[in-house]
Amino acid sequence: MSDFNIDFKAPTTWLLAPLLVPLLPLALLSGCDEEGAATGTDLDVDSDTDTDIDTDTDVDTDTDVDTDTDVDTDTDTDTDADSYIAAGGEHTCALLDSGGMKCWGHNWAGQLGDGTTTTATTPVDVSGLSSGVQAIAAGSHYTCALLTSGGVKCWGDNNFGQLGDGTEESTTTPVDVSGLSSGVQAIAAGKSHTCALLDSGGVKCWGNNYRGPLGDGTEENTTTPVDVSGLSSGVQAIAAGSLYTCAVLTSGGMKCWGSNGSGQLGDGTSGSDKYKTTPVDVIGLSSGVQAVAAGGGDSGSHTCAVMTSGGVKCWGENGDGQLGDGTTDDSSTPVDVSGLTSGVQAIAAGGSHTCAVLTSGGMKCWGSNGSGELGDGTTVGWSTTPVDVSGLSSGVQDVTAGGSLDGDHTCATLDSGGAKCWGLNSNGQLGDGTTDDSSTPVDVSGF
Repeated sequence: MSDFNIDFKAPTTWLLAPLLVPLLPLALLSGCDEEGAATGTDLDVDSDTDTDIDTDTDVDTDTDVDTDTDVDTDTDTDTDADSYIAAGGEHTCALLDSGGMKCWGHNWAGQLGDGTTTTATTPVDVSGLSSGVQAIAAGSHYTCALLTSGGVKCWGDNNFGQLGDGTEESTTTPVDVSGLSSGVQAIAAGKSHTCALLDSGGVKCWGNNYRGPLGDGTEENTTTPVDVSGLSSGVQAIAAGSLYTCAVLTSGGMKCWGSNGSGQLGDGTSGSDKYKTTPVDVIGLSSGVQAVAAGGGDSGSHTCAVMTSGGVKCWGENGDGQLGDGTTDDSSTPVDVSGLTSGVQAIAAGGSHTCAVLTSGGMKCWGSNGSGELGDGTTVGWSTTPVDVSGLSSGVQDVTAGGSLDGDHTCATLDSGGAKCWGLNSNGQLGDGTTDDSSTPVDVSGF
């Protein structure tokens, strides 16, 4: 029996119409470049590129806790969907079936939440959160948790106010997000901004607002949540990238806002001057969207959507084939991912790679692969079409993808209650007790 396991009900990046799912990862560092991107030893000097993150969502109200902490393998489609694993720039966090949290990897800004700034190659407990957590989101160098109370807590890097506590002071333990003690059903962490989906269907964001990722019509940073213009209701899922944000509407349509240097907003435009400070429609996606992923880590600037057909469409930056259409051409409108016109139930976008969980429980990834983040046993530079992840032809529940300037990593939760990670491991983000990169999935220690 494993030492601890991840609670799981439905894939975090999975969303069937009334389901809520954001995706996963990303935050920032110290200082700013001329575009407002964080600078520092681990930082992306982003010339209008964006990243992801992914995000998380609605929570399962089933509070039964198995005494041996086995994972909940009930995959019935509820009216909600939670995020149980989240990858940041070079750290990863998981939600346990006890409602507690563990994190591992890089910890220079306190993003592991254990009260220290010591890097950990195996999972450590998040201080004060041994229970009561229902969903998680990881930014580049910070982390947030959605509580069963509907409140939000964040910790780690806070240079742009992305922790939402009214300050710009980083913290190694969780702090409350101002004004959000209840009423939140989903959260999403970008490179250096954070967003929350409210029970009302409205969206609030806070943190870095360079290029408008907060969606309030300005480029002014804020240390507390502000309303996203025009989205006071009608939203069912959110995802946060580097300096941009996307939302799935209850109609099945999509809107995005923020930086648009590579066309990641999907509105048919691209360029450093084509950013949008309020939401715009994604061309061709007025309906039929069930999940969204925004490029994660320090450098992601591509977006992907799972359709009700089970197919996948992506748009934005494509220098490493992360759009999966067999080319390396950027696209400012959605394109089909080769070979994935159906059969996909979850998706995650890393810095420059993308992964999908199939309805069979198998996994495919595409895009950059310099650190082995595609998991196919190679470190070939990239793949412009999906490849199988070695050893994971079935049994995958959830996926998350992170990334940094040094490379990307990927993690998955399994039906068995375990977790596996692969790719870059320079700061122990794979959680296997080493700092060795791996081109195939390795077990996270203790799961």
